[in-house]
Amino acid sequence: MLISNIYGRLAADPTEKTTKTGKPMALASVAVDVTGQRAEDGDSETLWVSLMAFGHQCEALLRAEKGQMVAAIGKLTRSRYTGRDDIERESWTLLAESVVTAKSARPGTRKRQDPPPPDRRAPARDFDDAIDF
Repeated sequence: MLISNIYGRLAADPTEKTTKTGKPMALASVAVDVTGQRAEDGDSETLWVSLMAFGHQCEALLRAEKGQMVAAIGKLTRSRYTGRDDIERESWTLLAESVVTAKSARPGTRKRQDPPPPDRRAPARDFDDAIDF
């Protein structure tokens, strides 16, 4: 298990589940483009990652919709299994500690306040102090 981040597109609307202890959780499948910078023949490669979120991250993920871009940071685990066709496969799961979606970020909803302009009348600070080295 390692801390990692993913950035990809939701394959479907996230689903809400409840744990045995009654905690709400959100599950989603994210398509992450892992094509190298020097991809030959223009082929792209997609890694499918299952995304699990609890608490505030659950709420943020449930506001997202199919096709939206999602960025998440958390504990990434890899599992290996043998499919019905007797081929060994692997699956990736990210337990989200932070989730940012287009709907949770919402650029433009809060106007950024620029810092006040510097007071031009204030005296300049004196940096000619004698410092012994």
